[in-house]
Amino acid sequence: MTANQWARLRQVGFATLDHAAAVRTATDLLALGPGFGDPLLAAMGLADFTAPVGPDTYVEVLAPTTPGHSVARWLRRVGGASGWVLSTQVPSLAGVRERAAEQGVRIAVETQAMGRTIIQLHPLDVGVLLELDEFLPCEAWFWDELPAAQAARAARTSKADDILAVDVAVDATASPGAPAAMARTWAAIIGIDPPAATADGADLAFGHRTIRFVPARDGRTGIVAVDLHATDRDSLAGSAGELCNTQIRFT
Repeated sequence: MTANQWARLRQVGFATLDHAAAVRTATDLLALGPGFGDPLLAAMGLADFTAPVGPDTYVEVLAPTTPGHSVARWLRRVGGASGWVLSTQVPSLAGVRERAAEQGVRIAVETQAMGRTIIQLHPLDVGVLLELDEFLPCEAWFWDELPAAQAARAARTSKADDILAVDVAVDATASPGAPAAMARTWAAIIGIDPPAATADGADLAFGHRTIRFVPARDGRTGIVAVDLHATDRDSLAGSAGELCNTQIRFT
């Protein structure tokens, strides 16, 4: 019996030094309607644009508002833009702190957001900024009651209606088994079923969505690709684009 039994991928976030340009790219690439800002991020020195993709998933583009921000320093090291954060929904955070410690994983942030407890795991330990949000019922999410988000959902237009999968690249130089080991670490900390082995890594199920752990290529680690379900499969399935140095694939 797993500890949490389920987890859902809800939101994929990208970070950039040029917020306006990245928002334009996201809007054009995905044919997004209006977005909204996370009301908590401005106080943290981050500009934010979040837009719905489908009825219950979101893409986010954020940017540091000062050059000395920790995210700005990281972005300068990785080329100015990158996939950044995966926000996931879990029914309970009980035991997460203890299991993270057992795995040697640091908690970067533990706080309250809109009345809910969230934990963010350190990206140097788990490959991305992994956010676990304690949120019930499973059909509910942070943006359900936010007026700006409600307006964005009502006006939603997109070339995609769901996030299907995310590729997380893991440095396998020292150990070919590193991607699969990282997947097992995530599953152990979150308290969900173990990953399924693949030819070069592992797949971890988040509901009907999947995180694929793959070996890093060309030195790039972290979020390297996102698969979206195309609304017009006849014209879009099989096509691809790029957002914040991350491949966006329509399936």
